[in-house]
Amino acid sequence: MDAIRHEVWINADRPTVFAALTTTAGLDAWWGRAVRAEPAVGSVTEFDHGLGAPLRMRVTDLVPDQRLEWRCLSAFTEPGNPASEWLGHRLVFALATVRRGDVGPLLAPLITGARATVLRFEHAGWTRAARWYPFCNTAWGHALGTDLRTYCETDAAPSP
Repeated sequence: MDAIRHEVWINADRPTVFAALTTTAGLDAWWGRAVRAEPAVGSVTEFDHGLGAPLRMRVTDLVPDQRLEWRCLSAFTEPGNPASEWLGHRLVFALATVRRGDVGPLLAPLITGARATVLRFEHAGWTRAARWYPFCNTAWGHALGTDLRTYCETDAAPSP
């Protein structure tokens, strides 16, 4: 199995980023219409992305301000839907703090204050022949690197 991986540096503290990943208001601001979200293991986070049925993710691991893991529960049968390949996939959001003084001159400009949050994301469960792997890789890069980062750094949802 293959995985999509991204690392995004966000100029906000870990509680701010964690709230954006685990609350209805936070998820709604950067990843589309969130219908329900509760930061608790076993809960189901639900989105209405206009797919005809909700996109549902079970929270399988959660450490406040450090880690969130989802398992996709939705089985979409429309092959033109990128989420049609997600059933059973594991999505992990891991947060760490990086201090400006701990990085070299190449990375220091990525940190506007004394510290930043590093989000390490993994979307695992892809087969090598998956039709939607390249599209989802690009989409996750934009959603995390632009939309989530903008929301956390400015407390404003990105323009549609």
